[in-house]
Amino acid sequence: MIKEKNLKPLLAIPMVVHLRKVLLPLGDKADVHEIVAALSQLEGEVELVLFHVIKMPITTPLEVEVKAPKWLNEIAERLRERGMAVKVIVAEARDVADAIVEEAEEGKYDLILMFKRKRKGLKHVLTRSISERVAKATKRPVMTILKE
Repeated sequence: MIKEKNLKPLLAIPMVVHLRKVLLPLGDKADVHEIVAALSQLEGEVELVLFHVIKMPITTPLEVEVKAPKWLNEIAERLRERGMAVKVIVAEARDVADAIVEEAEEGKYDLILMFKRKRKGLKHVLTRSISERVAKATKRPVMTILKE
């Protein structure tokens, strides 16, 4: 009989991922402190794209020109002050998750970093969150961070 408790791996290979381009979709309730804390783990020169989707009603044409909200530009500026390369993209779409997936695929991002709020009740049971829908629909890696 072989005793398995003393087995050790023959070779340990550290997993190193070099991220060059990260997509960070943000909603209206984005908190700069949470964003900075999450991004503090990224090393090297990473291009960070803050992506905000303005959900448009079906009766509104999608050709309407949209501008970045003031809060989004303020977050971008705070991150630039910390030495990060930050780009802001604002899109209008009927569905937020679809817009994120489309941008992720077209932009060839190395990672989609998403914040996720705790959801409670029947709504959580009946519908999937935006981050869950994005993770299922994209071929790009998705990392979710649970907001307190």
